[in-house]
Amino acid sequence: MEAQQKALKTGFVEMAVAVCIGFTANTATAALGDFPLTGADPRVASSVMGAARVAKAAMSLQGDAATSSANALYSVNVVTLNSGTVVREFVATSSQKVFALIWNGPRTPDYADILGAYSERYLRPSSADVIHVGGLSQRSLSSQDLVVQSMGHPGRFSGSAYLPREIPAGVSLSELQ
Repeated sequence: MEAQQKALKTGFVEMAVAVCIGFTANTATAALGDFPLTGADPRVASSVMGAARVAKAAMSLQGDAATSSANALYSVNVVTLNSGTVVREFVATSSQKVFALIWNGPRTPDYADILGAYSERYLRPSSADVIHVGGLSQRSLSSQDLVVQSMGHPGRFSGSAYLPREIPAGVSLSELQ
């Protein structure tokens, strides 16, 4: 049993090194609208890429027989930040880019880490963006190309963010959990 666990850990380390080498050319933090976060990032405690695959069945009729073909529209990357906050990144299969995020944990994540280029927009919205604030720790931004909701209190924070235009066709927001 120990030998199997050691082999598994060694394989994981080898994979992590390969991922690190692959991302060395990209100095920016990956996040919403970009590639998924990985364990190569010093702010990430652990990362499980492709933890879940979601398939939508496409039905096509051929004569009297109905056949289905499963197309994986997105995968889920589960990342645990050093703060203990867990971030689920929804990655479009076609582009390999993050189109939605959900987070939950004891601390609010660093928005620059998870929202990437969209963090400034969330923290300093334009006049075209609709911002709602409720209490000290509830805030949301809603626009045609970015939606962010964050809420909670010390010890328990949660939120979500997504890019409406990047959601793969056939994916409903209600299925992203």
